[in-house]
Amino acid sequence: MDLGDLDALGVDGMVAELRKGDDAPVDAPARRVRKGRTPFLSVLVAGAGIYLLTTMFSDFRYWLRSREPEELGQAADIAVAGRMPPGLHDHYVRISGTPDVRHAARMTTRAGYVGYLRITEGGGSLFAAIPRGKDEPVRDEFEGTFEGRMLRLDRDAGADWIEQYLRDENIVRTVDADVAALVAAIGGRGDRRPFASAEGKVEVGVGERVRVVVHPPDARVQLGLSSFPKAEDAERRVAALGYPWVSAGKGKAFHSFVVRIPEAERDAALARLLEGIEVPAANTDPKRGAVVLPGTVAFSAALGDYAVEGDALSLPRTGESGPALYDVVGTSLQARPDVEGRIVVPRDWISVVRIEQPIALDREGYLVVVGDTPDKHWMAGAAWLVLAALVGLNLVSLGAYLRGRLAR
Repeated sequence: MDLGDLDALGVDGMVAELRKGDDAPVDAPARRVRKGRTPFLSVLVAGAGIYLLTTMFSDFRYWLRSREPEELGQAADIAVAGRMPPGLHDHYVRISGTPDVRHAARMTTRAGYVGYLRITEGGGSLFAAIPRGKDEPVRDEFEGTFEGRMLRLDRDAGADWIEQYLRDENIVRTVDADVAALVAAIGGRGDRRPFASAEGKVEVGVGERVRVVVHPPDARVQLGLSSFPKAEDAERRVAALGYPWVSAGKGKAFHSFVVRIPEAERDAALARLLEGIEVPAANTDPKRGAVVLPGTVAFSAALGDYAVEGDALSLPRTGESGPALYDVVGTSLQARPDVEGRIVVPRDWISVVRIEQPIALDREGYLVVVGDTPDKHWMAGAAWLVLAALVGLNLVSLGAYLRGRLAR
């Protein structure tokens, strides 16, 4: 303020001059320019989202499946040589088969327990997982129909555990063949040998066990202790048949004998054994009456331990006891002696050959998760859709940023 102006204009004049200065235009303050969203964040969100979409897609796809299961029918009709066909992963199915309840396994989870059953028709390529709550009672019987989600074993976290369990339990499946195929395999070379079987040609290792079911010309005769309290009476009744025989001992319910009775004459022999004995028509008590049974026995050995002995096969005996074969000596039967610790079996006595192949887990097979229906995955399906929308928005944002950079 100039004091000379104050003397010239006075106080009122100076105030008027100052008010004129208030009407002068004033420059607006500089506006803050808002920066666009960094593209790095869009790339990060889109990348993480795409990864999650990929990992969740299996559940999303299963959620879209029909609520009615696919009827696969009997496992025996679709499994080929103990292997399941491809293309069933993430299907909602109903399949029937024979559960291997003898080798059922159980895994403990946070929610409860999961019972694993092998479906025998599928060999090592078909299993069922049956969840059970910790408060539910243990089931000893299982139905032969399984309904749920079909998962590839190589995509299931429990596959390693199942494989270890199969090895520890030494679970095998049997494949039928005949004695000619066994003789041919014995004469083969190499650690694995071709073996003609009811399922076609299979490879059998020299260490894999082969069982021979022997059907000798002998019958097993059992006389109940109530009907024949004394061993002498039972022996006289068997001797009266006129066939070579030998006593096989006395059990808690009956006397046992091995008798060389031709198959065509066994019904008549039974009628003679029952002469004068009162037995109910529907008798189920082994202590009463008599029965005549086939004398079938079985022997087992590794394929590499079998040998051809002229018209017979031989295999090592395991243990000091076991099934015996008999020869006729005079009017009686006598147990056939081993030859240098080996059992000698006439070829024409062998009725069936059974290859005992260890069950190996087929990781291209399937696990039926019983009770896992598509509608149980609605949350996973909804989450997948929301995540897909989020990824789409970030991709759109990233595309807009790139167009703007190219337009400069």
